[in-house]
Parts: sequence; C-alpha cells; structure tokens
Amino acid sequence: MDGFLNVLKPSGVTSHDVVLLVRSLSGRSRTGHLGTLDPLARGVLPLVLGSYRRLSEYCLDQDKRYLAEFVFGVATDSGDLDGQIVSRKDAGFLQAGDVREGLKEFTGAVSQEPPAFSALKVRGRKMYEWAREGISVRHQPRTVQVHEFRLLRWTGGPTPRGLFSMEVGRGTYVRSLAADLGEVLGVGATVSYLLRERSGPFTLQEAHTLGEIRRAAKEGRLDGVLFDPLRAIPRMEKFPIAPSALPKVIHGVGLCDQDFQDPGAVSSYDPERGPFLAYEKDPKGMTRIVAVVSSQGNDLKYHKVLTRESDRVANSRGRQHRY
Repeated sequence: MDGFLNVLKPSGVTSHDVVLLVRSLSGRSRTGHLGTLDPLARGVLPLVLGSYRRLSEYCLDQDKRYLAEFVFGVATDSGDLDGQIVSRKDAGFLQAGDVREGLKEFTGAVSQEPPAFSALKVRGRKMYEWAREGISVRHQPRTVQVHEFRLLRWTGGPTPRGLFSMEVGRGTYVRSLAADLGEVLGVGATVSYLLRERSGPFTLQEAHTLGEIRRAAKEGRLDGVLFDPLRAIPRMEKFPIAPSALPKVIHGVGLCDQDFQDPGAVSSYDPERGPFLAYEKDPKGMTRIVAVVSSQGNDLKYHKVLTRESDRVANSRGRQHRY
C-alpha cells in the first residue's frame, strides 16, 4: 500500500510510536512521518507509506498551524511540561498587554535556537540523545518564519497562562518560541499544551484517530482512509497519464506529450516551474502518482518512478528521454 495518511496523534505517545503502529497495520515497513510531534503534543501527524516516501521532499516546506498554551514563570529543560523544571519565578505582575508587546519580536524572520530535546544532530548524534545523558550541547541558531503569533486568551496568577494561535514555517519549534518569549518577558515560559491544527494541506478536521485507523485495517478498508495524494503536494502541477502509456512508465521508456490525457498542457508546461506529477486512476478509481517528471525543451526527464513494477529502474535518475 502506497499513500498519505492524516493521523490525529494523541498526547502521551511519540510520533515514532504512531509510525510503528501504522507499519504493523498496513504491512508497509517503509512508513514515515512528514514532521514529528512531541509526545506532549496532539493533532495532525501526516504519514507517508510505501513508495510515496520518495515524495517526502516535496512536502517538507509546508507551513503549520498550532494552538498552544504557555505557562509563564516556569522554565524546563525540554521547553514543555514533560521536562524537568530548571527555574521558577513569580510572574503574577505579568499582564496580557505585556505579552502582546513581547510578541512583536516574534513575527517574520526569527532567529531561533533549537531546544535541547530535539532530533537535530550535533557531532553525529541527535540532540535529545545528548540531553538524556545529561550532556549540554547547542545547535547553531537558525532563521525560521513566523507568519502569525497571537494571544487569544490570558489567565492571570503567580504562574499565568496564555493561549496562542500561530502559523509558522518549516523547522520552527514552538517550545523555543515559548522559551524565548519567556526570556524576553523576564520570567521564563514553557509549553503546557500543544495542538497542531494543520500541516500543509493536512487538517485537523480530516485527521483519523488511531482507533479509526485500527478499525479500517481490521475491516480491510485501510486504503479508504488514505489522503488524496494530489492534495498532499499542492505546489506541484499534476497531469493525468493516458492508460496506454502506463507500461512505458513501468519500464522506464521515454514519454512524450501524447502519452498524457491533455497533451497540450504538457507541451506548454513551463520548465521553470520545476517537475510535475504524472498520475493515473487505478481499477478501484483511486488516484495513484506514478512518476515525477520534468520537461526540458524537447526532453522529458524521470526524477522518480513510483510504480512497484519499475523498482529496477526507480533509481535511474537523470536519464534523459527524447521524444
């Protein structure tokens, strides 16, 4: 089974736990996620199964939307309440207006140091591996994009809490946003609740719980809960291939514009837009991406061939085909 799966991850389990479950249910060992969620977090966790894992690189630059609660006056080593508390301060003086003023520093291009408990590598090892051994390492700060960061609700007290809505670009750590905002306000802060509402085209409303996925697998209808693959990669153009041309893809034979259902659209496609997706409808009426192709003058270039029968030519990147 090849496809994308929009999972509603519960709090208290790791993203890897979810991947292992879906691997077991689907029988596809080649299953991965398109952006991890912390154990404390819940919400949208897009997975990619089978040969579609080779499409992951086209899904990584998509923005994400979160609903998060920060508790102020508390700082932890992990940036959320799953970690060990490293400092406590009375933040009872803090007001919602102070927080909104502090947020002005955290929109647009923001320099951010990843948290100690992250999967980024330092000296060949993941940062959380160092952290679990009590070894402090730091990753070079990175510039990330924060498109929106708003305070929705404020609850005062010695350790006040704020509920925030945010839309961020690739590689942004909400835990680092909390820690940095707390530092700017002089009291420290950590994440107490985190919900990913959207990851690219994958939304909370369309996500499937683990229970729903288990039932679908038990009833033999797991393919019925897969996410539309054409929607999963919205920034790429898609062209339906003619059924008679599918064997050419399977065997790595060069394509021409007449091999597509809309030859004119393929022949006029602007190569500057990058590669496009070639897809078909299988006998069940489901959409299947069969190849990633680019147009270069009178040439078509296979970047990736995804049909199972073509494993022997799937690695033939860079091969040029003449009309």
